[in-house]
Amino acid sequence: MDIKVEKDVIEGTNYFDNYAREILQKYFLNYPFIESIKVFFRGSKHPSKKIKLQARLKGKDVFVEASGPKHDIALDLAVEKLRRQVEKYKSKRYKRAS
Repeated sequence: MDIKVEKDVIEGTNYFDNYAREILQKYFLNYPFIESIKVFFRGSKHPSKKIKLQARLKGKDVFVEASGPKHDIALDLAVEKLRRQVEKYKSKRYKRAS
């Protein structure tokens, strides 16, 4: 299953869907160059839960993934990896003028 999180769209049908949207929505406020974020996750019957995030930035796609005992924990780990990648992208593309 995949969840596509876009700017100004918050709708969900289950707990994880709402949780993922709530966590990822703040990225659109802090980083206006993010166009969309897609969330892919491994099914609930697999012992290891894996989350993959694909963020569409202006001119670049960023992919991160993380595993954990629960989807929520795996999502939190993947979001932290995404934050580091987005900060790296921001520092390269949007340098402050001195």
